[in-house]
Amino acid sequence: MKIIEHDGVVDQISGSHVKVKIVSESACASCHAKGACTAADIQDKEVDVITSETFKPGDHVVLIGQSSQGLKAAWWAYILPVVLMLLTLSVVFSSTGNESLAGFLALLILVPYYLIIRLADKAMKQTFSFTIKSKSE
Repeated sequence: MKIIEHDGVVDQISGSHVKVKIVSESACASCHAKGACTAADIQDKEVDVITSETFKPGDHVVLIGQSSQGLKAAWWAYILPVVLMLLTLSVVFSSTGNESLAGFLALLILVPYYLIIRLADKAMKQTFSFTIKSKSE
C-alpha cells in the first residue's frame, strides 16, 4: 500500500481526539506564477485523529494515511452518487416517458443517499482514519 503523508499542526486536544490543522493547496498554489493569477487555492482544513500518543497544541506533526482512502472517498462522494442518478434517470424515464419526473427523481435520490452516508458517520470515520506522528521523529 502506498502511504500519503501531510504536514500539520496540532490545533486542539480532547482526550484521545487530536484536531490537526493542515493547509490544503491546489496545484496552482505551488506555481511560480500564482501571484499573477487568481486561481491559487489555499485552504486550512481540520482532521480529527484518534491516538494514544501525547501531543500539545502547536506541535508540528505528520498525518499518515493510505492512498486507497482517496479512491474510496472519491467512490462514496462522487462516483456512486452519479451512478445512482443516471440509473434513476434511465429507469424512471424508460418506465414513464416523463423527462421532468425522471430528472426530479434523479436529483431527489441524492437526499436519502447523503442522509444514509451521514447516518453511517461512525463507519466512515473508521474507514477513513489517519495516524499521526511527531514531526521530529
